[in-house]
Amino acid sequence: MREREAARVDGGAAMLDLGASHDFGDDDLAAVAEVLRSGHVGMGPRTAAFERAFARRHGVAHAVTCSSGTAAMHVCIGALDPEPGSEIIVTPWTSGGSIIGALLHNCVPVFADVDDTYTLDPADVEARITPRTRAIMAVHLFGNPCDVDALRAIADRHGLALIEDCAQAHFAASRGRVVGSLGDLAGFSFGGKHLSAGGGGAVLTNDQRLWERAVLFRDAALPRANGPLEGRPYANYFLAPNYKINDLTAAVLRTQLGKVDGYVANKIRAAEAVIDGLADMDELTPQRVRPGDRHTYWVLGFTLDTGTLGCSAAAFAAAAVRKGVPLGGPYIGSGDAGPLYRNPFLAGPHCYGTSRYPFDAGRGAPLDYTQVECPRGEDIMGRGVSLQMTPNMSGAVIEAVVAAIRQTAAEFLAQRRGFA
Repeated sequence: MREREAARVDGGAAMLDLGASHDFGDDDLAAVAEVLRSGHVGMGPRTAAFERAFARRHGVAHAVTCSSGTAAMHVCIGALDPEPGSEIIVTPWTSGGSIIGALLHNCVPVFADVDDTYTLDPADVEARITPRTRAIMAVHLFGNPCDVDALRAIADRHGLALIEDCAQAHFAASRGRVVGSLGDLAGFSFGGKHLSAGGGGAVLTNDQRLWERAVLFRDAALPRANGPLEGRPYANYFLAPNYKINDLTAAVLRTQLGKVDGYVANKIRAAEAVIDGLADMDELTPQRVRPGDRHTYWVLGFTLDTGTLGCSAAAFAAAAVRKGVPLGGPYIGSGDAGPLYRNPFLAGPHCYGTSRYPFDAGRGAPLDYTQVECPRGEDIMGRGVSLQMTPNMSGAVIEAVVAAIRQTAAEFLAQRRGFA
């Protein structure tokens, strides 16, 4: 078992070395060097080649690269071109990057509750649809697919778009179908996730009209060669940002695309080994995976029985950290700053100066996020702990992780019995 000698926490054990998150090697260096030698480092042929390869891996018609996962989610919204005040139904247990683009586009996030898969509860989604609803955003949290079939049926029934947020879920699958190929649009992040170049993102779609709008939206709506407006006078044809990536990033993504299957397989192997090692502990329940789905474990999550343990999830995680396991506490899901509807940018709100726009757009009274509640998610996610997975966790490290978590639970149980 390898350890980082300098990574001692509060006098506790040295932090376990979970291994490198990615294999960046000579092939990646050669790909970057080739771009530099070409003299063309902007968006060009390597970007186009990666877009084709990424779309092909998902069995979809079109991929549009972007500068980040946050940008990709904004491009998804921009491709839909919704009216100000349009509502996007989404989970509050996700990165702010899922909804920042919607807010920049003057849309209003409406939060639906989750179930023990940590993903959207379809029944609660349908209950929150209003005449203003434009889209459902399905966030495949930690790498676990949403109930896409149910959400697709709801979207079709109400004439809504279905957007997949695949930032944490590269090559996860719902009933044998890869995520990113199931919605009208899908956004990906390449900033440290399964497939990474340290930055970048992409949007996938099978819809020609949405692809045309997405290509323009990520590039200030300019009439580029091989684009939808090719040949038109040079002008900005609608309001849009500059979210392009460059060929240096695309070159790394192409080499990493050849390695990502190995990363994913190893993360699944390690996560399942940890789950198996803790399977007899009723105090820890892993994130539920629906039958027939493939969780790709960017993060391994558990919900604690905090009543039996006699501690909060944050206290449990801190105790595990002192034993050398980098366990995280609730995922933006407890305290005053989470879930998202309690974050200051929404609860304030602090979006457009001192106005309440777009939360008052077309409404008799502004949406007040301080009054929003998703009780089941607050319970489940507020008792959550999580472990970032890597593809290089050795058997010895996995055993050490399991032993430390078991010991942490045993100590809290003993302490609680002592007070009983």
